[in-house]
Amino acid sequence: MSNFSVRFLPLILLLLASGVSGYGQKEKQQLKVVFYNVENLFDTIDDKHKNDNEFLPGSEKDWNGERYFRKLSNLAKVLVAIDSLNLPAIVGFAEVENRQVLEDLVRTTPLQKAPYQVILEEGPDPRGIDVALIFRSDKLTYLSHQAVAASAKFQTRDILYVKLLGPAKDTLHLFVNHWKSRSGGEEKTRPKRIENATLLRHVVDSLFAMNTSARILIMGDLNDEPSDESVALALEALPVDKKPESRELYNLFYNAYTEGEGTLWYRDWDLFDQIIVSGNLLGKKKKNSPAINPPSGSIFSESWMLDPEGAKEPTPFRSYAYKRGYIGGFSDHLPVYIVLTY
Repeated sequence: MSNFSVRFLPLILLLLASGVSGYGQKEKQQLKVVFYNVENLFDTIDDKHKNDNEFLPGSEKDWNGERYFRKLSNLAKVLVAIDSLNLPAIVGFAEVENRQVLEDLVRTTPLQKAPYQVILEEGPDPRGIDVALIFRSDKLTYLSHQAVAASAKFQTRDILYVKLLGPAKDTLHLFVNHWKSRSGGEEKTRPKRIENATLLRHVVDSLFAMNTSARILIMGDLNDEPSDESVALALEALPVDKKPESRELYNLFYNAYTEGEGTLWYRDWDLFDQIIVSGNLLGKKKKNSPAINPPSGSIFSESWMLDPEGAKEPTPFRSYAYKRGYIGGFSDHLPVYIVLTY
């Protein structure tokens, strides 16, 4: 071995041991943040405080243990496929009955390979379906959470507000939403979604008033398109700009919507599942701060997640289909995700 090799060998070993590559730069760490409306994730136990009769053994849907665990396995298959190397760092959910179904999801499926922590607060929805969040405790640190009422005028699902500490000791403010559905008609229910959005915007403004650099991620099934009044005007979620402003909100799925993409099918594709972020998470990465670059989100869809017999084209492969009954699929929504780079 030459004198040159001997002299520089300790330095090379030190770089390898410390996980540093190139000119003393640490390798980038990428965390995937997912939102998934999992469509009626109910257990098989009768809860006297909820209208869960539709999803019980012996009901018209004949929901049972075999179908329940198949549903868990299907959902886990999707989440593993989104990030097969590391598993997602954060997953927000809609239409979850209780904490136990998520505990079953992360403890009895391949998701058990990661140390997921479950956060769910029981809300006022008559059917008992709530929003929830799981996160990897080896990647992020729990700070706090609370349920935020999404309306002062009518009964609806709460917004789940979670604070997590990221790998760079940065605080992430996450809001998981499931706004008022369009059941009864889009026009008739529109004011309720506008109220959901207006209340959330007040909370966001309060955070910015306390900390102009607050890093905010809003995810959810908003039951409206990115261009609709609730999202674009009341929440003020803008299309991504070349020079994003720190205290503005940007919809990472606006471009996908304008290009005709969607996450659920009703006569045509709709893009109700969205992730919206504060401007300080976009653009060039700064020290001790995550960045989303390129500044866009993705809809996750594989052929095995689609029902070839659905509508005019393959559509989300759900658990039950109209007139066909139980078909054993995944959900009537496709999941969406973004990548946080540290």
